Amino acid sequence: MPIRRVLLPFADLNALETIARTAFLVGQQHQAQVRGLLVQRAHLDVPFRGEYVEPDVMRRVVDAARKEREELRKRASGTFHELAGQFPAVEAEFSVTEGDVAANAAHEARLSDLCILASGAGSANGEGDELRDAALFRSGRPVLLVPHGGVAANSFERVVIAWKESVEAARAVAAAQPFLMNATQVHLVTVGDGDEAATSLQDVEQYLQLHYAEVRSELLRKRGGKEVSDILQHKAEVLGGAVLVMGAFSRWRWREQLFGGVTDSVLREARVPIVMAR
Repeated sequence: MPIRRVLLPFADLNALETIARTAFLVGQQHQAQVRGLLVQRAHLDVPFRGEYVEPDVMRRVVDAARKEREELRKRASGTFHELAGQFPAVEAEFSVTEGDVAANAAHEARLSDLCILASGAGSANGEGDELRDAALFRSGRPVLLVPHGGVAANSFERVVIAWKESVEAARAVAAAQPFLMNATQVHLVTVGDGDEAATSLQDVEQYLQLHYAEVRSELLRKRGGKEVSDILQHKAEVLGGAVLVMGAFSRWRWREQLFGGVTDSVLREARVPIVMAR
């Protein structure tokens, strides 16, 4: 399925311009609409629960929370519309709504072809984590994780597929099809040893060659105590910051062998753009 709508949800002031620029870059490359979305809770988030607080202290805390909330609205809207002006060929719309952050994010993500998210720690009030988990685990749609340094336009010319025998990996490959169609290089990798891993890699390579003529496969060895996420991202880095495609495993599957712990690792710190699907 082609990318026709890109969802750009905002959660806090961190990485506003970085993720917004990436969304418009994807929108431009795929002739897709970019939909900016800011979901805020209907009530102000204050740190006091069931304890007496001096009225003046409470007033200052509420005023600070209200100011932060208004600043986020202003910055998100301003950043979005500024970039919309820089990408005039991209259809863009921005909306602000109040309510349940996770429910609204999941709903909007289900009606989009791709959701753009920032890698790294979530916001202090937890809305960033709620939004990210909803988009990744409750929408049935792929997400693009953006590293702190942003995404270069030529990054999309190279794609690295992290393969594992799993439903999630197969869905990720299918979800990344628009990126694969536009790529000049497609690299298929798996981390492991032995004949089973090599055979699986060969089977997938033959399948992918039916769709993409140039596919290079490689078996990456897990040595020296390096985490799988580091091995995979290093491969993408040496190719010039290529897009990494991988399946996402929900937290209850953290014991899953090999790729199970990679999801949390890249959510904490992605060094390259990562397309994930579950």
